[in-house]
Amino acid sequence: MRIRLRKAFWGAALTLLATVAVGCSANSDDNNSSSSSSSMTTEQVESHYTKALNYLDKGTPQQAYSELSKVIAKNAGNKKVKVLYKNLGNLLSAKRAVTENKLSKADKKLQQLAKVKKPDKLVKQINAVQKEYQAVKLAKIYYNETVAYYDAGKYSEAGGSYQTLMALSSKYQAVASYQEKAKSYQQKIAAAQNQSVASQAKSTSQATNSGYTNARSSKIVSSTYASQTGSSISSATNSQVSSVVAELSDTQILTKFRTLTGIPQEAGDQYYVTKLDDNTYQIEIRHTSPDNVNVSNLKGMYKYDYATGKVQKADELTGEYTNIN
Repeated sequence: MRIRLRKAFWGAALTLLATVAVGCSANSDDNNSSSSSSSMTTEQVESHYTKALNYLDKGTPQQAYSELSKVIAKNAGNKKVKVLYKNLGNLLSAKRAVTENKLSKADKKLQQLAKVKKPDKLVKQINAVQKEYQAVKLAKIYYNETVAYYDAGKYSEAGGSYQTLMALSSKYQAVASYQEKAKSYQQKIAAAQNQSVASQAKSTSQATNSGYTNARSSKIVSSTYASQTGSSISSATNSQVSSVVAELSDTQILTKFRTLTGIPQEAGDQYYVTKLDDNTYQIEIRHTSPDNVNVSNLKGMYKYDYATGKVQKADELTGEYTNIN
């Protein structure tokens, strides 16, 4: 009886062990199969990375991101794939935020991308989004100024902000939206300016003032002339005005200023530059009104720090300067 029980016990034990072994073997096979299906060869990973770069070169970062997603989904990405994937995600988020005019969010994402130096094709796309961001930022500033200056009766300033806004590239969705909203101010500003000019007494002859509307209206030209002669610019001859204007130019500074800010240069713009200290320049931009040649529109008074590259714009209502780049 005991012998029979022992045989039954060992038989059951051996059967159980065999079942467990088979199960483990099956699980092992399944795991190996799963691991094999989720992995990629080095060549395959490199192929996806190269395709992503090609999409970037074509200006389609979304497709580049999707291409790398195939690698990330299988947990097969190496370091350069993971870094590019992360940066592409931030780039797409920044692009979407700029398009939706969510500038604070876009700025945070662009700051995260500011230190990216490679690959070159990614840097090119980052720079493109940064350029769009700056254009939208300027559009917001100039639109708000157009409305605020008009409401305050500062029509020269309103006209200048309106002109600068309309000179920005309309290929950007958010910029085009601001331009469309501002269109109703064009006629209102023109009418107010014409009425203002008509009511002003002419202190000098039309011949004397001809061609010097911007210079005679310039704050920088006026202060420079006054400091040199002790007289008002209104009493200066055209030759004297021209002589002062010739001193207030700096091509190198203006080129860097426009590159840093993205402020468009229009035919007819006149720039007056004066040095405030070792690193700071004051720049005034004026343009005669397209509706009245006797009106000089102020497109902005700026301070440019040559050392830091930072540019500030004056608020003509408060006199305060705020960063614009």
